[in-house]
Amino acid sequence: MEQEDTIDYNIRKTWYNITKMYNRTATEYMASMALGMIILNIDIIEGTPSTQLGPNMGMEATSLSRSLNKLEDAGVIERKPDPNDKRKSVIHLTPLGMDWREVAKGVVIEFNEKIQSHFEKEEMDIFFAILKKINKIIDENK
Repeated sequence: MEQEDTIDYNIRKTWYNITKMYNRTATEYMASMALGMIILNIDIIEGTPSTQLGPNMGMEATSLSRSLNKLEDAGVIERKPDPNDKRKSVIHLTPLGMDWREVAKGVVIEFNEKIQSHFEKEEMDIFFAILKKINKIIDENK
């Protein structure tokens, strides 16, 4: 089997290209794609517990902590005590964070519209079904 014929190679190569594309926009804001994805995963009304962000995004705790510190230092997020459990913190977007979120959201929407414009709806449905099935198989074999 050639490398180009493997599932993981093609997913990895595609993800690498997506990351590069997102990072080009993110660097204009002194950020990265990972930071943009964190911003997009923070609930704009209630905030999001920091313990929930990592699993939602597939990030390790140390990487997430480092990223949250960068966002906090940049004035994009603020940590507030969880009203139900003072040992935990809830991440909220600042006004600057809301601005960055709109930029990140626009880039994601533009990318999706651009890619989807090259495929029929049925092709996209099959693509998503295959990805879901791959993830299900992986989850079942942990």
